Amino acid sequence: MSRTLGLCVGVAATILLLAEDLKAAAPNKLPPGFKLCPRNDPTTSSCLEEAISVALHELASGLPEFGIPTLEPLEIPQLSIGDPNSNAPVNLKINFTDIRIYNISSAKSTNVKLDVDAFLISPHVEIDSIYAEAHYKMDGRILLIPAKGEGKVVFNLTNLHGDGAMTGEKIMKKNKEYLKVNDFSFELNHLDKLVLHFENLFNGDKTLGPTINNLVNENWMEIWSQLRVPLQEICGYSFREYARRLFDKVPLDDVFLVKAP
Repeated sequence: MSRTLGLCVGVAATILLLAEDLKAAAPNKLPPGFKLCPRNDPTTSSCLEEAISVALHELASGLPEFGIPTLEPLEIPQLSIGDPNSNAPVNLKINFTDIRIYNISSAKSTNVKLDVDAFLISPHVEIDSIYAEAHYKMDGRILLIPAKGEGKVVFNLTNLHGDGAMTGEKIMKKNKEYLKVNDFSFELNHLDKLVLHFENLFNGDKTLGPTINNLVNENWMEIWSQLRVPLQEICGYSFREYARRLFDKVPLDDVFLVKAP
């Protein structure tokens, strides 16, 4: 198992443990705030675009009755980037811990495709801005300049786009058809800008700290190229566990209606 995959599994396990602690009941209907969509209908795609955005908004504060913890913020225990053997101009080994990501619930979905029989649902997702904060420990070089520090870091991401794909299979429980979610892959494929601010670089040096922060932000695409893959895998694993909790309790016909409402 890769280091990133192991981290993703750990995040998923954390979500499940939090959900178990809630000791939720087992409802068999979606909460009133959710939007229901028909299957195999000309309006299905446009309906799902709105339904996914509404669902993310509803998940912001969690769904205790489904054993689903809050989405705002999305919490990630740990994430590391950097290759100590790299000769790249930006060669920073950074360990992030206690990561909290805000504003995911504001995402808008477009161009949603659904195949209920397969089962496959694939949305395109866009988020205007994301704010995140974490604790960091950094060591390395950027453009041959040493960079070292430990403390708080703040991220601001602008105009983030991604494509998701949730796959599953139909199963029977209590004479009703349910969806067993098998996987949720997620690819982050567009970002306009990443701005980072590392506090306490070189123990708070007022000259070196701003210099390194400026260099990091001038070379933000190098940082993003290392953050993107582990971040998208963690998001995919997290959303898979959210979806499993939801679809495990609600019959398929009460999520994707046989007839339009």
